[in-house]
Amino acid sequence: MEDLTEVITSAEFHPTHCNTLAYSSSKGSIRLTDLRQSALCDSHSKLFEEQEAPSSRSFFTEIIASISDVKLARDGRYLLSRDYMTLKLWDINMDSGPVTTFQVHEYLRPKVNCCTRGSYYLKF
Repeated sequence: MEDLTEVITSAEFHPTHCNTLAYSSSKGSIRLTDLRQSALCDSHSKLFEEQEAPSSRSFFTEIIASISDVKLARDGRYLLSRDYMTLKLWDINMDSGPVTTFQVHEYLRPKVNCCTRGSYYLKF
């Protein structure tokens, strides 16, 4: 249990290819995996994540980046992910970045940044 650094936060099967599973993680990444290759989620065929500049990382970066839900469109081409501050629309054929990002709770961003100076939250 001490080696646990990332957890699966949401998972959904592809609507037309039942062997394909999309799952999100507490570190802000989404992975597509083909369950015909392995029943374990230890490898993936596609990885979707936005790279963040090291200078913009803070104590809350991992908490804010954690994806709480992921949904596949009915045709299976697009993924919609929800983290604390954004909704991101991903094209599964383009893993370089989201197609678009919708800001949610933008008014909270300055308040979250001010809290990074103190130790208000404990990371477990």
